[in-house]
Amino acid sequence: MTTRTAARLLPLLLVAATACTAAGRTPITPPAPTPTPVDDASPEAAFAAAADSLFGDSLFAGANWGVEVKSLQTGRVLYQRNAAKMFVPASNMKLVTASAALETLGPGWRYRTVVAASGPVANGVLNGDLVVVGSGDPTIAADFHGGDPLAVFRAWADSLRAHGVTRVAGRIVGDDDVFDDQALGRGWAWDDTDAYYSAEIGGLQYNLGVVGISVAPGAAPGSAGRVTLVPATSYTKLENRTRTVSGAPVAEVEGTRQPQGTGIVVTGDVPRDTASVLTEVAVRNNTAYFVTVLRETLLAAGIRVDGAAVDQDDLGAADRPARRDPLFVQSSPPLSEILPGFLKPSQNQIGELLLKTMGRAFRGQGTAAAGIAVVDSVHRAWGLPRRELAQADGSGLSRYNLVAPELLIALLEHMRGSRNYAAFYAALPVAGIDGTLAGRMKNTPLQGNVHAKTGTVTNVRSLSGYMTTAAGEPMVFSMIVNHHTVSSRDADRVAEAALLRLYALPRGQ
Repeated sequence: MTTRTAARLLPLLLVAATACTAAGRTPITPPAPTPTPVDDASPEAAFAAAADSLFGDSLFAGANWGVEVKSLQTGRVLYQRNAAKMFVPASNMKLVTASAALETLGPGWRYRTVVAASGPVANGVLNGDLVVVGSGDPTIAADFHGGDPLAVFRAWADSLRAHGVTRVAGRIVGDDDVFDDQALGRGWAWDDTDAYYSAEIGGLQYNLGVVGISVAPGAAPGSAGRVTLVPATSYTKLENRTRTVSGAPVAEVEGTRQPQGTGIVVTGDVPRDTASVLTEVAVRNNTAYFVTVLRETLLAAGIRVDGAAVDQDDLGAADRPARRDPLFVQSSPPLSEILPGFLKPSQNQIGELLLKTMGRAFRGQGTAAAGIAVVDSVHRAWGLPRRELAQADGSGLSRYNLVAPELLIALLEHMRGSRNYAAFYAALPVAGIDGTLAGRMKNTPLQGNVHAKTGTVTNVRSLSGYMTTAAGEPMVFSMIVNHHTVSSRDADRVAEAALLRLYALPRGQ
């Protein structure tokens, strides 16, 4: 008999005893109940209590936490807090995009960029235009070629020579029509558009839509800094407003785009004892940027180009090259090698390109809306919770995105059982080791253990992924806070403290 049951029966037994006395019989004295302790001291209950205390921190009194923690071994949910509610996920949306792309396109998927001739090649001369037909390949970029943004284009110069081309009598024409012309994600902030993380996306994507700016101190205090572009290109005109200073503790350099055109203004102070400062700025019109730098690279490699570099969209129908004889094809690394470049550094443009790629491959339309329709179909096939995802983009930069932690848990569980799990898991940031988690959880039991995706936009912080407890039990977790007004470090402190508590749990039965 439990304590609670005994408490309910005690009044009835006393009534019975009173009735016996009234009838002249000796009353029956009930035995003292033996209490059965409630298992409030179990490790799981202690973890839940600690988690409640952490996520209820007064610093977050005006914020909302959505949390779920689940054992992958037993399937039991160890903790929930608003897990079925919808939250702005920030870059945790990349888990949605990456998992769907991996499961639909497959780990071996490669982008193919076709380099074609619009006329015959004779005596070393391409008598026509050199046409580049894009597929949305994000890897024609410094990030995927050891920091060299010109590596692919130099290789193309070698390939043209191998095909007998040492002069292009026509133009360099870029065809980006594999995707629509919507260059930004839905709901992206207008005041972020100069930033590298908000760069434009398109069917011809060069250097992930950004140009690097290197600023070195000038000869003397008060003089302008020495500004160079990486890659060096005529596509962007620089206005240098930097200043060399003495004694400044850090360099503060910023590049912003001119209101119109492709010009960039560089401002800020550069300490005299600084070697150089590197920043990045998003460019306008990826396709024009792509073909301009390609033309300049070919010229530098000794291949003459008589015509200009042009975006096909800027040409009239009669002026577009109709003939396209493929000379060679640039194949990207497989998707399994692209995903680490997407998830570990939380690279936004790859998310948008993958979303449109899925739309093109499975709906015949290179649009974000078509890609979102593919994701929706995939989630229904996986049996994920309904009405717990509202997707606006592929990267999580949009505040129109909404997702429930419960859905992310189900997604991570699905991927754990997928034949593509190894590729997915390997692409995630690792605590204290790499990606956006490189500087977090160092010198704790979580270092090298937590494999998870971070997320940050203003007033939002998220962390969802996998870890293993000290007892060897695999866990999956999702922690998202919205509307916080404290620093991201404060949010990280709470999430990481909860993970340390989770790590200490004994193995479940």
